Amino acid sequence: MSGMRSFQINDIPTIVKANFGLGVTVQSQLDSYDDQNFLVQVNPKTAIPDNIKTCCPHGYVVKILNAEDSKNSEIIDVQTKMILHLAQQGFPTPTPVRGVNGRYQEEVQAVLDTDQGCMRTTHIVRLFEFKPGKALDKVRLTTQLCHEIGSSAGKLDLILKTFSITDVASRGMKNKWNLLEVPSLRKSTHVIESAEQRLIIEKIIDDFEECLLTNQHSFSRGLIHNDLNECNILVDQHIFSSKTCTIHEQQNGHNNDLQKEKVPDGEYHLCGIIDFGDATYCPYIFEVAIAMAYAMLNKHGISPTDAAQNVLKGYLEHMKLEERELKHLRLIICARFAQSLIMSHIAFPKEPENEYILLHTNRIWPVLKYLWQKSNGEVLNEIRTVN
Repeated sequence: MSGMRSFQINDIPTIVKANFGLGVTVQSQLDSYDDQNFLVQVNPKTAIPDNIKTCCPHGYVVKILNAEDSKNSEIIDVQTKMILHLAQQGFPTPTPVRGVNGRYQEEVQAVLDTDQGCMRTTHIVRLFEFKPGKALDKVRLTTQLCHEIGSSAGKLDLILKTFSITDVASRGMKNKWNLLEVPSLRKSTHVIESAEQRLIIEKIIDDFEECLLTNQHSFSRGLIHNDLNECNILVDQHIFSSKTCTIHEQQNGHNNDLQKEKVPDGEYHLCGIIDFGDATYCPYIFEVAIAMAYAMLNKHGISPTDAAQNVLKGYLEHMKLEERELKHLRLIICARFAQSLIMSHIAFPKEPENEYILLHTNRIWPVLKYLWQKSNGEVLNEIRTVN
């Protein structure tokens, strides 16, 4: 990693021991956009502290937030409680571990050498049980996987409807990846070198503000994951069977199985959702549009249209969206693409060794140009599912 990263691998065992009481060995540093994540294993002879009820056999992930996001400790606390709420309802996501002081998040200090001298920064650190599985990006996409992505997104949003959050906290959960912030990207479109591409992005921003944001007061909204890309979706070669956990979907009047016994299958199926660092409070239509956008970018598998159609179908099995919301899907997907392009071009020069930042940039333009040549109605007719 470049000098922008605050912690080295040899710092991690000390941090984990001091804050969570476990003796660990670092297995690897994991990809991350602007945070630092480390996979660790508990040393065989280490004593298990009282704050750890059961040692996770798969290891743990140490998540160290960037200094900017670490300033919002109350928001990180809400995100942690969201994850706990989902896990308690049987949703497949890694669970956080309490530290030796009984808290789920602690603060650690870093000292960086800069051109202006030493700079001290504060970072929030959390420890999560590691959830085995492959990132979706590593396997061939199928219509079944796309359906499971949409279905899991719908289940996630449905469960979070029962999560108690104050108005103050929800207003504070805005972040740079919230699509409501798209108009603020205008000041940064200069980072797109191609004049043709820059004009398209500027038009997307204009249309998003004029056509969508002026109408979003009538959209249903709540807490969403906000970043269901292929690196935050885990899959394995099992299929669910034999119900062990059920949530009541009062909105649709039926029960929905969330966590079941696994049996070998041979096909890949969704087994987990990770990384709630960009979770936010905004219209639900953004959640499914973002999931559709990233599924359309998958570099191997089905066509973008088939991917989007099946994600939408899965989502609508659990969450109801009105026609006034659905008609904006094309524009929302394009806005996410524009947002991703601009943010990546801003971030990469600051950390040129982190290729993860550019994960989607080369894949976006072919899909974006295809969508932008069509109307909202044409795209919706292609991807919508009539029940």
